[in-house]
Amino acid sequence: MTPINISVTVPVYNTSRHLKKCLDSLKAQSLNEIEFILVDDGSTDESGKICDEYAAIDSRFRVIHQKNGGLAIARQTGLNAARGEYIIVCDSDDWVEPNMYERLHKEAIRTNADIVMCQFFFEYPDGVSKPHIHLFNTLDGDEFIQEMMTSSINNSSWVKLIRRDLFINGNINYEPGINLGEDSLIIYKLLLLKPKIVQISDILYHYRREAGGNSYTNSLKMSHLHQSKYIHEWMRANYDTNKFRFGFYNKAVNLAFSCLRVDELDLLFYKQHIKNLKWKDFFHFRPTLKSCLVYSCKLLPLRVVKYMFNILYPYFYK
Repeated sequence: MTPINISVTVPVYNTSRHLKKCLDSLKAQSLNEIEFILVDDGSTDESGKICDEYAAIDSRFRVIHQKNGGLAIARQTGLNAARGEYIIVCDSDDWVEPNMYERLHKEAIRTNADIVMCQFFFEYPDGVSKPHIHLFNTLDGDEFIQEMMTSSINNSSWVKLIRRDLFINGNINYEPGINLGEDSLIIYKLLLLKPKIVQISDILYHYRREAGGNSYTNSLKMSHLHQSKYIHEWMRANYDTNKFRFGFYNKAVNLAFSCLRVDELDLLFYKQHIKNLKWKDFFHFRPTLKSCLVYSCKLLPLRVVKYMFNILYPYFYK
């Protein structure tokens, strides 16, 4: 059997509107020693049928149909089925450049890296494409972890080629029920193993960014806030809160900000989290528009802050 260099796992759930563009970009990959594992997580639209069509014409595609279990379980199914030396995820409504995985693999082999990171485009509904380039100042040690903790978009695993042995030897798995922030949780688990990380400046991934819609990111519920709180508490248990004080402050601000996006907000959850935000942190770290909005929750009624949030939201979405 020909060795597989890369396994690309694609969780699929009701994304038929964008799925063919994603799969066409995978089919066009310049790397031959590759497999695409499509995990149909109980889709109720035409997504499962589309996956089967691609598998029928290209042997690099493998399809797994399963009962809907959520994103973390779908990602774990892909991870369990992967046979490649390296693994990477691709979201089923995004797409990639035709040389993405060959480029990442060559860099991994050249540097003997455990993780190789690339850059990406934000793709907006109006056709606007904006490059997002974040080159870390350092790729190991506390400074790198701190920078990861304060730049949430870089926690995404779809721009990270990861040696599969890290998951196996470290017994690292996705956690069922953590469907928002599952990427960041898995990355922070991997970082505890002190992997060798490299980065390239190539912009290779196209991340579809839409306001509204049914994605976890766009349709926040209280269950998602509880998932975010779980990740926050897991990190506090596994990382030094004093050493990474700014990172934990940033994550606390982001969780409070997420509260403003939930329609049926649990007020007890909200009040407790706002209470835990410390003014000394606000003044110690450089205030931002987001932190100012969040800390106004300590002074103003929730309805007023939500009104302010609705006005300012386009600024954060851009």
